[in-house]
Amino acid sequence: MRDHTLQTTIMQALEDDPRVDDDEIAVMCFSGGHVVLRGAAAGPAKRTQAVRTTRTVDGVRDVEDQLRPRRPGVGSRADARTEAAVLNAFIADDALPAEAMHVHAADGAVTLSGSVNLPYQRDEAEAVARGVAGVAQVRNQLRVWAAVSQNEVLKRVAAAVGDGADELTVTAHDGVVTLSGTVRSAGDRDAAIAAAAGTPLVIDVEDRMRVGG
Repeated sequence: MRDHTLQTTIMQALEDDPRVDDDEIAVMCFSGGHVVLRGAAAGPAKRTQAVRTTRTVDGVRDVEDQLRPRRPGVGSRADARTEAAVLNAFIADDALPAEAMHVHAADGAVTLSGSVNLPYQRDEAEAVARGVAGVAQVRNQLRVWAAVSQNEVLKRVAAAVGDGADELTVTAHDGVVTLSGTVRSAGDRDAAIAAAAGTPLVIDVEDRMRVGG
């Protein structure tokens, strides 16, 4: 479980330290005092100081340093700030597995990578990122671990329409199920759609079915 109170205290400590670029750092805290620092640092000295400052905060048991060197080039600091802001927004949303998600920013374009557990989290992450100041575009490359079972969808459809399911094909991608093929009647089509929509992890059903003669 995340400890948002400790996170707030650490972020304030980093902000108060003039030797740290706090707006380039994302802070994730877990119950028991485990802290992960993510984002960027302009150099080894700033990186070391960020870790030291975090360790001085009451309640911190250990600090995992995942800070990376800030990329060289014009605009790199603005990109680092955007990355940290998006990461912190993910961390603030307990519905998202922020520890498994990565952010890359370049001139207002943000690329999301890594993985989420469920299809809705992929969409949630994109919506959260779009709401962060400085983000003009989002490329969502997040993978979903818990995928819809096509066999489970087909099983439910077959139970709903009987032998008519023999002419149907089921595909699934990112929680969206596509039903194609031929059904015997409009009633069977409606039953197939309802059965597919009721399958765990399905977020939408695309109907490409034909009604046979």
